[in-house]
Amino acid sequence: MLKPDVRAPVGRVIPTDAWPALAAAGSDQRWRQLQHLRREGVALESWIDALVSGSMRPDVDLLAALWGRLERDAVERLLGSEAGVDPQPWLAAGLIALPSLAAWPAVRAAWLAPLLHRSSMALGPAASSWLQLAGHFRDPAVAEQLRLQLQRGYAAGLDPPALQPLLPLLGLQRASQDACLLQQWALAPLPRELRHAALEGLAVGLSAWPVEALARDLAVLAADLDPALAATAVDLLARLPQGQRRLRPLLAQSLDPGVQRRLQRRLQRRPLVLVVHGRQGGLIPQALRDLAAELEANRGVPVLLQALTANPPLPCPAFQRAAQRAGGVTLVPLLLLPGSHVRLDVPAIAAHWRARGPLRRVPFLGAWPVWQQALTEELVALGCGAEAILLHHPLEGPLAERYLRLLERRCGCRCAPTPYSATDLAAPALPSSSVGSGAVLPLALAANRLCERLQVAPLLQRPRLRQVLLRQLEDLP
Repeated sequence: MLKPDVRAPVGRVIPTDAWPALAAAGSDQRWRQLQHLRREGVALESWIDALVSGSMRPDVDLLAALWGRLERDAVERLLGSEAGVDPQPWLAAGLIALPSLAAWPAVRAAWLAPLLHRSSMALGPAASSWLQLAGHFRDPAVAEQLRLQLQRGYAAGLDPPALQPLLPLLGLQRASQDACLLQQWALAPLPRELRHAALEGLAVGLSAWPVEALARDLAVLAADLDPALAATAVDLLARLPQGQRRLRPLLAQSLDPGVQRRLQRRLQRRPLVLVVHGRQGGLIPQALRDLAAELEANRGVPVLLQALTANPPLPCPAFQRAAQRAGGVTLVPLLLLPGSHVRLDVPAIAAHWRARGPLRRVPFLGAWPVWQQALTEELVALGCGAEAILLHHPLEGPLAERYLRLLERRCGCRCAPTPYSATDLAAPALPSSSVGSGAVLPLALAANRLCERLQVAPLLQRPRLRQVLLRQLEDLP
């Protein structure tokens, strides 16, 4: 018996015995079938035909297995057939598949336009469901549809089940203009679930929002009558730049007891382990010791220096007590370049400390945008402009090359490799005309032989750079 395909070209028929069939739900055989469908090279035509014709139900696990394999024409066929009338199976499948697939160019090319089209053509809850799927893709057209849907929903009367999932997806778009909308919804006297969803949207796109306005509104939310909302606001405020400084004024406010305890935990700073290069034999320059001592006094918790050239130091009892109270230790590599120390030694040091208890590890100093900006400002203040040369220890590998090119673009200067122990600084690494001109800045925190040879101050002896580093370290939780 032959049954016509409802979307097939005229004259095309498919034998019913050629249509595939899925094994019983929950069976091992069904799991193997679905895993097979996920593999590249497995033909999907008969499965698509069966879904389009209605001979196979659009089960959630089947759609999730097919999601990353479909091309745009197949997506359009499926969504335009009876299988695409009800968005709910697609929504359930997409929530399973899209978190790991949305960044794939092929998946984006196959799904984004058809989902946006379905969302614009549908009405009511169906439009929201299709838009929830499109919202996993970061795109200006998606952000625009999310804004319109939220505005329409607000004007038509709030429907929390339809609008709640859209607010975090708007945050996912990370368009700075949406910060105001999300902040308004979080602060407004709306249903609780919508306020929480708006705050989740702010959390998802936290790094994209204007900081000062966001910090102001989060401080207001920290005193909200909803303890769960207030606690989340405290957590987000702690994640902002200079989070510790932004949290302290909350101590003077009347907060929910649970939120107050959360605030106190956020203000409980962890002991720091500062990883530094050090000199032969584990000697740590005095400039680094002075920095650690001032930092410890300002933070009120122990700060430990660990040199790459020495064995790991033994923490004193005060350090151990502080780590226990704060719930762990923070490891900060005060290293300026992504060389072997950062790539190999620091992970090994982190593993050593992690074996002793909870550990938070921050990126190496040279990767901090605020540090790169401070270097740029230092070079501008020196008046050397594009003639400036940042001297660095020779590096190898594509990662190092990318970093050095990035540093050149950020600082508007040239990076030149020179061994820190060099006694003969010959061209082209260091033109003789540059020596003594102020146009040369060795990438060294503390004084070394290269700084002494050039008679220039290392980075920690430059007030601007030292203050930036000290302030950033003070603000670590």
